[in-house]
Amino acid sequence: MKLILLSFIQLILLLSLLGSIMYFKQTADTFKIEAESLDPIEPLFGHYAALSYKFDEITDKDWKGEAKPKEGQKIFIVFKKSEKGLYVFDFVTDQRPDKFKYISAEISYVYDTYDNGEKVINISHNLDRFYIPEHQMNEYNQPGQDYIVTIKHKKDRAVVQTVDVSN
Repeated sequence: MKLILLSFIQLILLLSLLGSIMYFKQTADTFKIEAESLDPIEPLFGHYAALSYKFDEITDKDWKGEAKPKEGQKIFIVFKKSEKGLYVFDFVTDQRPDKFKYISAEISYVYDTYDNGEKVINISHNLDRFYIPEHQMNEYNQPGQDYIVTIKHKKDRAVVQTVDVSN
């Protein structure tokens, strides 16, 4: 009897996890941003596109937060719509924006430049890798290639849905 109850509880947990994933996929908002390849293939980990974004490292002029930026701080990368219909990086803040497209991230580290005294903020997020199917490797395996990344976003959760080669 205990074994049946334990199996039933595991089944309920599995179904709730799958339901959560399916709910996210059906209800999440979708928008596209630009990226470029940093290192198109990692032999030890398989075929991944290592993506680089303009907001991976910002200066203090892009910071619009209320508090001073510090390592480990949760932040929000805000986008605005461009003429091409893509969303481009606008600014970074420590307050959740209400009426903008955004993704949540974390500050990896902050350091001062010696050239002009600006602070440089390095940002960590989960949009920097994407699995590439084997049959598409020749299309993606180009150093310096530009990509259009489609992001699924709902509240603070954002995932890469697709990566397309930019023309």
